[in-house]
Amino acid sequence: MNEKNKKEKKYSVDWRVVFGVCLTATWIGAGFVYLLVVVGWVNFVTLPTGEIGNFLEGAFAPLAFLWLVIGHFMQQTEISANTKAATSQEQSARRQEVHSHRNSYFKLLSLVQQQLGSNAGFHFISVCGPSGTGEVSSEEYASMRTESANGDSELFVRKMLTLAVAHNQDKEELNQIFFGTDIRRRHSTNFVKTFGKLLKHAEAVDDDDMVLNALLYGSPSGILFRIIRYLQGEEQSNPITAYADGNMGQEFEGIPEEQHNPVESC
Repeated sequence: MNEKNKKEKKYSVDWRVVFGVCLTATWIGAGFVYLLVVVGWVNFVTLPTGEIGNFLEGAFAPLAFLWLVIGHFMQQTEISANTKAATSQEQSARRQEVHSHRNSYFKLLSLVQQQLGSNAGFHFISVCGPSGTGEVSSEEYASMRTESANGDSELFVRKMLTLAVAHNQDKEELNQIFFGTDIRRRHSTNFVKTFGKLLKHAEAVDDDDMVLNALLYGSPSGILFRIIRYLQGEEQSNPITAYADGNMGQEFEGIPEEQHNPVESC
């Protein structure tokens, strides 16, 4: 609304007020005409005080009723406008609350991603480090930790995904990677629990499930989460191949074609 419209709205007069003023002026004018022509001014002023009061009471009673009705309708309009304003303010407050919750969630997301990356890092070194296959030395692991701490929080998540893809045809080896020792089982369990809590928070702030689907199907952490759940028997389809065991033609239900191979999205 521009300044001109604001000024016009500010100085505009309700049509009911205009109607009431015109009708009041007409009524009073007709009363004076009746008083001067029919009753006569001299006869009127010589009437007893009680009769003059009765005359004025009868003359102005319709005007009082008129303005009572006008005031009632104007009050109803004002109440309706206030109700709309209150509703608008409530909706605005809800939007601000949702926006605040989303901002808080994305701050939480950053922290949880770091936690998940750290968890995956300890898991990775237990598999490929000196206590595991020995493919990664302590110095190489330290260098990776530095890279992860400098902004690439999902580095070790991708490393774990690489291991899972490399041994996809050997489910026994996959189970050895993720559950072969008590330490690996604990890391896998903690990863699933932490990411599951993150998904619940995403559901609370995301009405259309865009954030939820992005986390679950588009992020390395989400794919690793589903791989672990698949090995635990909680997922029917293999997240790496996007096919179910024993039925290579069965695809993920409800997932677009471009998401059928989640490894390529890493």
